[in-house]
Amino acid sequence: PYYEDDAVTIYHGDCREILPTLGPVDLVLTDPPYGVNLEYASYDDTLENWYGLMDWLIPWIQNHSAMGILPSCQINQLHWIYKYHAPDWLIAWHKGSPGHVSKIGFNDWEPLLVYGRTAGLQMHDHFYAQPEITKNGHPCPKPVRWATWLLERATAEGYTILDPFMGSGTTLRAAKDLGRKAIGIEIEEQYCEIAAKRMS
Repeated sequence: PYYEDDAVTIYHGDCREILPTLGPVDLVLTDPPYGVNLEYASYDDTLENWYGLMDWLIPWIQNHSAMGILPSCQINQLHWIYKYHAPDWLIAWHKGSPGHVSKIGFNDWEPLLVYGRTAGLQMHDHFYAQPEITKNGHPCPKPVRWATWLLERATAEGYTILDPFMGSGTTLRAAKDLGRKAIGIEIEEQYCEIAAKRMS
């Protein structure tokens, strides 16, 4: 592990190599690359690579976790998702207007794909979490409230959460604050360093 404490373990590497070495988890909550040509040092963020990533990731989630939640990435790709990896349901993340057109479009909400369910799940299919201005070196970190809302409703204390595209560690920070166990995987070492500092 790149970092480890009583609640959190962080691995630096490609999740496609690390995930097969891990056991099952209660929830996968993650935010993979969107296939919109964002600049990453260790990954080519093309749409073609996104298709391959989803073809690998979604079946892994379905086979190794009770539940998985991830953004649809691009609304115009939902038809492909439903053709090849239809989710069990969607959650509408209402972001509110950022006041400008983002790199992935103009939507004030974003669909989250949901696969499976955890025991005793009580959850609505929409929530509000406004993006935060965060200058931590990651190009598009999720707001902590985004992860907190989902984790509070999809998991219980002691559950294990996995984020195979950890980024700057928002999901892990929220999980740790809520008394959950968390595993993060990140291919970019600079983001592992940011996340490790957030955990400590």
